[in-house]
Amino acid sequence: MTLLQDLQSVAKNFTILYVEDNKALREKAKILLEKFFSHVDLAANGREGLEMFVKKHYQIVITDIKMPQMDGMELTQEIKRLQPETKVIIMSAFDKKEFLFRAIELGVFRFLSKPVNLNELAKVLTEAIDEIKHEQHTKIFYSYLKNIFEYQSALVVMLHKEEVLLANDNFLEFFNFETLSDCKASFHTVTQKFLAHDKFLYEHDDVHVLSTLMQNPQKLFHVKLLSQENELKHFILKYQDIPHKEGYGILSFDDVTQLQLLALFDAKQSKQDELIVNKKGILNLLEVIRRNSAKVEVHNYYKGLSITNSGIVSEVTQESAFFKTSYIQLKAMQLEQQTYIYSSALPYVLLAQDLVKMSFEQQEFEFSKLSFVQSSPLERSTIRVVPDERQSVSLFLGENKFFGDISIEDISLDAVKLRLSALPAGLNEQSDIILDIVLEMDKRPFIINTKAKLLKKSESKHSFSVVFMFEDVKKSALVKYITKRQMALIREIKGMQNG
Repeated sequence: MTLLQDLQSVAKNFTILYVEDNKALREKAKILLEKFFSHVDLAANGREGLEMFVKKHYQIVITDIKMPQMDGMELTQEIKRLQPETKVIIMSAFDKKEFLFRAIELGVFRFLSKPVNLNELAKVLTEAIDEIKHEQHTKIFYSYLKNIFEYQSALVVMLHKEEVLLANDNFLEFFNFETLSDCKASFHTVTQKFLAHDKFLYEHDDVHVLSTLMQNPQKLFHVKLLSQENELKHFILKYQDIPHKEGYGILSFDDVTQLQLLALFDAKQSKQDELIVNKKGILNLLEVIRRNSAKVEVHNYYKGLSITNSGIVSEVTQESAFFKTSYIQLKAMQLEQQTYIYSSALPYVLLAQDLVKMSFEQQEFEFSKLSFVQSSPLERSTIRVVPDERQSVSLFLGENKFFGDISIEDISLDAVKLRLSALPAGLNEQSDIILDIVLEMDKRPFIINTKAKLLKKSESKHSFSVVFMFEDVKKSALVKYITKRQMALIREIKGMQNG
């Protein structure tokens, strides 16, 4: 690519002012510059050039030295006072040292001797535009840097699409880049250094790290890296778009190694049904989420109906965590007295129990007991609902009817969970069981008569919970009942919200 082609590829969106007292030279310059720049203005002397600059603040100014009313040096001095970042190029037929020294003192970008070679002018203008772009990138980088991280240990890099524009010293040092140029040339190796770890982000199969990050701005990811000292480092990684700058973004690595959270993500060290970890570790992880202003999802069940709304971690203390969520979520939580919290930054679903505080006015709640669970109601494969009080159940074991108290805890398309005052004698997985269930649907009885098999049973202080799997239930009718029951529960929830 020639120097003129280089200039044409970069100059289109830049503004330029050409100041020259020779009319013929001005007109020739205009014809030439308009081949490259979308906006070109002319001025006949320094005074006129300054008046135009005050109105439009051009990015590049080319000026002669010897002119009436105000010479090029005076014009440059005023321009630099008003807008120091403007690139001023001085052209003169006078090659005197005092002009050169004065130009350097004023911060002139280049000093060119007339007559100017076209290729030399194209080269200087291209260099001026490159420097302007670099300064713009630097300004964007540092204006957003403070918002991206709150302490000095963060590794930060600014990208345009997948191209590195700037990186802070911590980033260069950690990845062993001696200069920014080295980083730009080898940035593609960075994501290849992300180590495999359960639920962490790293290059594998069809996962492309940068694409994943850019498609999920603001989302928190975990990454594991090996430092130059052969120490495993745990980072929270986030990509943030820069507003009104398409394709620009900031990538920040927040070092959380000292929180000792890596073990939380190791499934081999967790229990089969529940993972209870050091409370301090959970609170530390919630503090990372709070500091990054990341949203969480709050889940509750109201009579089997799933209620889910977004929330935030509003405060973390040494003993508990505070969350904010919607009014309706708080109502569901008030009835259930526990809640499930999900975030991509958490290794498992977080079960929050022991409700300490709930404020409907501030839409805030506090739980003191926090634990991770590997299995939760969020993973239910079937929909369960709690019937209303208009219900009756008869249980037959062989030819014998059970005469104890029975009530339905919940029902799905495949099973029913019953609460019994006592266990029928001889009840086991091989038992022949008949269930007669009468529910209400559209103010009429809805009858289920089916064979069933015992799935599981558990004992509480005063009763037993028993789950029976249906064997020959008519599912189309049950689907209709469950759907209508869900609609009724939704109306109940909305009623709570309205009053």
